[in-house]
Amino acid sequence: MNRPPGALLSNLLIVTSPGETYIPTASLTLGVIGHVNHGKTALVRAMTGIETDRLPEEQARGLSITPGFAWRGYPSGEIDVIDSPGHEDFIRAMVAGMTGVRAVLLVVSATEGFGRQTREHLQIAALLGLRVGLVAVTKADLASPDLQAERRADMQATLAGTFLAGAPVVFCSALTGQGLDQLHAAIDALRSTAPPPTALPGAFLPIDRAFTVPGAGVVVTGVLQGQPLTPDMRMVLEPSGRSVSLRQVQVHGRTVEAAPPGGRVAVGLRGVTLDEVRAGDVLCSPGHFTATSQVDVRLTLDAGAPRPLKHLDQVRFMWGARQDVASVRLMGAGVIKPGADDFAQLRFASPVIAYAGQRGVLRRLSPAATIGGVIVLDPDPPVYRGRPGLRRAVLEAATTGDIQEIAGQLAARDGGTLAMAELTRLGRCDAPAAQLNLALDYQDLGDGRFAARDALAAARTAYLDLLAAAHRATPTRRMAAVGDIRGAFARHTARDIISAVERALAAEGAIRLDAGRVALNGHDPLATLSPGALSQLDDLEVALREGGLTPPDPASLTGGDPGLADLLQLLVEDGRAISLRNVSLRQTLVFHPVSLDEAVATLGSAFPPPLAFTTGEARAALGTSRKFIVPVLEYLDEMGRTTREGDVRRVVEA
Repeated sequence: MNRPPGALLSNLLIVTSPGETYIPTASLTLGVIGHVNHGKTALVRAMTGIETDRLPEEQARGLSITPGFAWRGYPSGEIDVIDSPGHEDFIRAMVAGMTGVRAVLLVVSATEGFGRQTREHLQIAALLGLRVGLVAVTKADLASPDLQAERRADMQATLAGTFLAGAPVVFCSALTGQGLDQLHAAIDALRSTAPPPTALPGAFLPIDRAFTVPGAGVVVTGVLQGQPLTPDMRMVLEPSGRSVSLRQVQVHGRTVEAAPPGGRVAVGLRGVTLDEVRAGDVLCSPGHFTATSQVDVRLTLDAGAPRPLKHLDQVRFMWGARQDVASVRLMGAGVIKPGADDFAQLRFASPVIAYAGQRGVLRRLSPAATIGGVIVLDPDPPVYRGRPGLRRAVLEAATTGDIQEIAGQLAARDGGTLAMAELTRLGRCDAPAAQLNLALDYQDLGDGRFAARDALAAARTAYLDLLAAAHRATPTRRMAAVGDIRGAFARHTARDIISAVERALAAEGAIRLDAGRVALNGHDPLATLSPGALSQLDDLEVALREGGLTPPDPASLTGGDPGLADLLQLLVEDGRAISLRNVSLRQTLVFHPVSLDEAVATLGSAFPPPLAFTTGEARAALGTSRKFIVPVLEYLDEMGRTTREGDVRRVVEA
């Protein structure tokens, strides 16, 4: 029987014998596919000693309805065997059974040859990315040598052009044992040619069965992908987001300390009831996979599809151990013709869970038929809103798997920056590997953001050029508005890059930043003024000084001359004048700083601390009007020269 003593034929979770230690090898999962009644289940039973038809209805009808599971040890290691239903009514179960499969055993009856479901199963296997396998021609004991030769020629002709072209073809009989040794040898050899398990940043277990076992609680099973599973791990059930922990992990009916990816596992769960988990859910590592309502894919329409696939068509999407109805948003033309492929976004009515690189099968809703396949490129994309340009470029890069290419397209889309989370999701790698790959060409900006070094260099040059141009345009202004400089190239450059460049320039002393203003460190507007302008500047300062606490209005002081207005602003920026605002009158007032210092001295003499004074008393003491006294006192409060307590103030002792 080739299974441990006491293992249940149904592959339920069981308790390992006391003291028994089982260290599983990384399994190869073999999918057994083919037309109904071609002998798949009998062949698996003869190969493994395990009856995969576990349901009473299956045993009564002699017909597989759900995937059956078995396993066998080989010289190269253990191989899991998944017996897929062959009837056309159970395509969903067949696709679910192919989850995690890395090689196929195509079963064809020697007495009947290729059937309709033989071809559809082969088509589905190809759409799911299978590239390795072999062919078992069953019931060979019922076929004469001439018929066997005819079937072999038929196999070669039919499989030409498929991924099984040139694959081993073994004639065998589950009844007599004919050819089983040759079949086992061919299966054992598959391990060296099959691709490795899918590389993912965390564990990903599509659940194909959920049930309860006395003493073990809720148990789920499936083919493990990504990373190993160990008891007591914290995991998440998606797409519900429910947190659970692992009570026990078993492989082939035996408790293990770690289950490697690539084979079937059974897992006992804590923190969940059977009503809260179902086939089609995914048990996965927290923080690595996100439930979403849309995925971006590369969609291939089969050459034999009866008609083109149109934008907004509804399809049935079978992937992992689940199926969903999806709306197709095409990103190129409004239609995909049979035999063609294109990028699309699949939109779902409720959240789903996927990973980049996952494959699935598309079927028409009615009449039901397999029409194509997809490969998921982005399992958590933004909602597609009909602007394909840069999005197509990003997805095209994702199909290559080249981290540098993907990073370049993300940076081109986002003004020179990229998010590490999106890069690792599209590139199917972890953050340390991606960062190592980007080290030469990208700079870490913090918070998971990276910027292209050439984009940073270009932004630095642009920032300095724009600031120099601003100084030339307004030579009398000591500083320019930061918002004007940033906004001048924000359309084409990410804000993260502008901020990083600005911080770097300030840190190295190339620019000065002050309260929303910026200037080149060497900029001196006084050096650009003519002797006449310098004289006008002095005249403005004298006028303010002579005005004391009743200075002339800026408009009357400059006479509407833009040049004089710029000179007055320069006095303010140099600290040779103070600009205050009378909010109630909506007026800007300009004072000489000496006048404000003298005001403090006058108030201190008239109301020596701790004496208090009102606004009216201050106005009388300073000989000014309400227009000026309110902004003056508010300024003195702000500078800490006076303090206000309700309706009175006091001068602060020096």
